[in-house]
Amino acid sequence: MHATLINRNTNERKDVKVGFSWTEFFWGFWPALFRADWKWLIIILLVDVGLGVFSWGGGSLFFNLIFAFFYNKFYTNDLLNSGFEPADDASYNALLAKGYIAPGRKFTTTNYTSDPQLDQLDKLKDLLDQGAITQEEYDIKKRQILGL
Repeated sequence: MHATLINRNTNERKDVKVGFSWTEFFWGFWPALFRADWKWLIIILLVDVGLGVFSWGGGSLFFNLIFAFFYNKFYTNDLLNSGFEPADDASYNALLAKGYIAPGRKFTTTNYTSDPQLDQLDKLKDLLDQGAITQEEYDIKKRQILGL
């Protein structure tokens, strides 16, 4: 299961995996490196090396197995805490179903769906408010957008 997160300030989008991290299980610290997840990269690397040295790799394998159950949640929560939010209802519901977010958690937008017509009308209204277009031009464009 996947979820799409968006940072509304930068318009950056990230697709995140929800659930068990097979990549972390098989590849250890490499997924964190490729995701530029520096905090978890250092933690995983230190634990892998620390356990692997004393157990000929067995401790590292065991750690990766256990940590694979939690890594995607940690990564996603770090993104959510740094300004990302679910991009749509399906992503919100996926995160909610797996316990990544609390049921009452609010984000900056309450409506996760985007309507292109409403976006166009918002931009048009901004132009009217700035004085870039007249009321007549606004009304004509508004009728065109709404198909009236």
